[in-house]
Amino acid sequence: MAGADQITIAIPSYKRAHRLVGADYFATAVYVVPESQGDEYRKALGDRRVVAIPDDCDGNIARKRNWILRNMARPLLMIDDDVRCLRMTEKRHRSKARQHIMLSQEQAMDVIVGGFNLAHQWQCVFWGINVNTDGRNYQQYKPFSLTQVILGPFQGHLDHGLSFDERMGTKDDYDFSLQVLKTYKKALRINRFAYDCDHGTNEGGIVAGRTMEREKKYCEAIMAKWGKEVIRYRIPPRKMGDLLNGSVRVPIRGV
Repeated sequence: MAGADQITIAIPSYKRAHRLVGADYFATAVYVVPESQGDEYRKALGDRRVVAIPDDCDGNIARKRNWILRNMARPLLMIDDDVRCLRMTEKRHRSKARQHIMLSQEQAMDVIVGGFNLAHQWQCVFWGINVNTDGRNYQQYKPFSLTQVILGPFQGHLDHGLSFDERMGTKDDYDFSLQVLKTYKKALRINRFAYDCDHGTNEGGIVAGRTMEREKKYCEAIMAKWGKEVIRYRIPPRKMGDLLNGSVRVPIRGV
């Protein structure tokens, strides 16, 4: 069973020392950055919160995540540097309207500790939370899922021998979830909670190198690896969004 002081929280970051939206909220997290950017991050965060790695272990988000998996202690939580907080949604009293509630730092840490402990109890090596609080995804009547993908902005790792496939580029998180589901047949997603992030709009990070052509290449790569019956993107795309959000159908029975 894990306590807050036993959990490593790592935030991979790249060219965002000027805008670290979750630095105060995830106060115990360390930022994993390329050595060439280390001084910028140390100036913003202090020495203790910066882990600088060789530049050749960076430059690709999957490569950096693999460095973190190999070199940082577990239980390990990886959070994207554009995640600002955790949220939940509840219905208003006597109303159909929903209210979006930001969790306090203490509540967020309770979710993190509880998630790791539940994953351990259920023998899940990988866990996460919902992608957003949109009613189409939130699934408030299904508090847990075991066959859904868990995406890059918030992912908890216990002991496993898997690694991120660097060939998948920005689809490395979809691919990793599929690896977990294929190997272990389950991954814990706690649907009640979701992350709030500036995904796609914050300068730096993977946004700096994102183009339609690159995204199309990565979509084609992951579909070739797993098959279109498992994961599908709209090719050719009508807009960038067609390349960012895949349709996933995991052939495993269960919740």
